[in-house]
Amino acid sequence: MSLPGKLLPEALKTLGKDRATVSYPKNKRTLPDRFRGAVEFDPDPCTGCGMCERHCAADAIVVGTDDDGNVTWEYDVAKCMFCGQCEESCPTDAIVMGKDFELADSDRESFEESYTFER
Repeated sequence: MSLPGKLLPEALKTLGKDRATVSYPKNKRTLPDRFRGAVEFDPDPCTGCGMCERHCAADAIVVGTDDDGNVTWEYDVAKCMFCGQCEESCPTDAIVMGKDFELADSDRESFEESYTFER
């Protein structure tokens, strides 16, 4: 049997059935409590210890100091695997796994976050 001959019966079977997909993005599903989206960083409790950077297997986080001695914290969501290891290793709870999963963008720079702060 040819390909159109195989596809047509399958298409006819599904004609009267309900949709199999949800109506996203119009109707968004409720995310589970343990969902891990993009990292949310709060510089206030951060000590700049670098534990998050050391435990990040994807090298998505870089912690350092600038010329003035300020702490620099950089996060690249395009590299992130959303494993949550940075959140687990942060001793001051400066990192939380957020709920944001709609991360598509055509601008590469929108995937990078950078903070500079005193300690």
